[in-house]
Amino acid sequence: MTSHKNKRFANLCERLQKDPGLPVKNPTVSYWQLPPSESVATKQSSKFPTETDVVVIGSGITGCSVAKQVLENDPSIRVTVLEARNICSGATGRNGGHIKALPEHTYEDCLPVYGKEKTQEIIDFTLGNVEALIKLGSELPADLQRSSEVRRVETLNLFTTEETFADLTSTIRAFDEANLNVSRRGRLVQPDELREKYGVSNATGGYVSSAGAAWPYRLITGLFTGLLQQHPERFTIEAQTPVQNVEATENGHYLVHTPRGSISTKTVVHSTNGHAAHLLPGLRGPLFPVRGQMTAQTPTKVAEQHRGKRSWSIAYDAGFDYITQSCETGEIFIGGGLAQSFDHGLSELGNVDDSSNSVLAFAHLGGALNATFGLDEKTAMSAGVKATWTGVMGFTSDGLPLVGQLPKEATLREGQGEWIAAGFNGYGMANAWLCGKHIADRVLQSENAEPIPSAYEISAARLRNMSAEAGAVHWIDALGLEGRDPSVRPGTGNRPDSKL
Repeated sequence: MTSHKNKRFANLCERLQKDPGLPVKNPTVSYWQLPPSESVATKQSSKFPTETDVVVIGSGITGCSVAKQVLENDPSIRVTVLEARNICSGATGRNGGHIKALPEHTYEDCLPVYGKEKTQEIIDFTLGNVEALIKLGSELPADLQRSSEVRRVETLNLFTTEETFADLTSTIRAFDEANLNVSRRGRLVQPDELREKYGVSNATGGYVSSAGAAWPYRLITGLFTGLLQQHPERFTIEAQTPVQNVEATENGHYLVHTPRGSISTKTVVHSTNGHAAHLLPGLRGPLFPVRGQMTAQTPTKVAEQHRGKRSWSIAYDAGFDYITQSCETGEIFIGGGLAQSFDHGLSELGNVDDSSNSVLAFAHLGGALNATFGLDEKTAMSAGVKATWTGVMGFTSDGLPLVGQLPKEATLREGQGEWIAAGFNGYGMANAWLCGKHIADRVLQSENAEPIPSAYEISAARLRNMSAEAGAVHWIDALGLEGRDPSVRPGTGNRPDSKL
């Protein structure tokens, strides 16, 4: 007889291999997307294009990066962005607003699997991606610079148990000893200083370092608006135009089929993250969706004084919450609560329904600030949830993004003109912009293509070593649960229980 634990593992593996389908039509309303961008949210061409050079599927940060780099580096190429719903209505327009790399954690997890050289590549790349986005923000037109709120912040990572803080202390020491070029980028904070300087009453310790933050929806829709103005003859955006199928043709091109018509193109770029396996059946299992919960809350007294100059995370025995703040309005954006949701978070794995909220995760997030900062009754009552929504992220079974030219094993069709940058494991803002630039450079056959970590490169050999079973083990371990196959080795990379 199959035990309950084994059934749980089998059911999870089955769910991670399902077709994620197209995004649902009636998603929860993300506070980031209010008000919708008048210029691009529902943008469509008056006459649907039947031919283009590059089709980008997905209009988040990855798709925007690809389109921008291609258009600005080849004045002859035509680009069309296709989006199933409104522009930037997916993960980028629903995330936590962090631009944050985790080099200390990356070193600890990836070193035993990939070795020091490849692990260093990942560390350098993610830190470089943070800097690239902050630099991009500084070069925007003044009005977009102000509204997108791209900036550098001090980030305070809080730990709620002695064990989690002890683990972090050990991780930091090992990292500092081994990575002289990026070591000592932050410092450990003891409970007394947390109370006196940072207003945190209920934490066993903390870690302060540097990161970035942004209003992601405004950033991406603002960039798309600029691209339409700069390249009106070569760039089109088609919102509410889901891709139903990608068909390889005999001449080496593709027909991209949508309800509004079909587009002939030489190049297709998949930047739909958690939904990518819908059009790429060979990725079902290696790449799967995970639903996350977000809230927007009124600022507490502790947070109000910072006005967007700081971000936070709160680590628990399993899972963590992440917090940013608007510079302009002071509102708090807090997400997470996955391990506190139904079935300890397993129900969110393989879940693409962002039309509803995770009730238990939402309830947890509604009290997380008061519980951690130890606010008095009057201050606690003044805080409140203004909005709540969910979003679909893309995770991989080995914990690292999938980037590069797609092999036939992923597409299950002929042709060599399909590309992907997806599976960012909850850290798209620390990876996606430069991954998109890499894809654009490869499409343009640039001699100086933006490098990516070699461990990110998608290949038939890598896919053979990726499985839903490994992804299931990874999550069951991370969520502190039992009932997995001990013979399956879990993946590495940015874990859902990251402590930084």
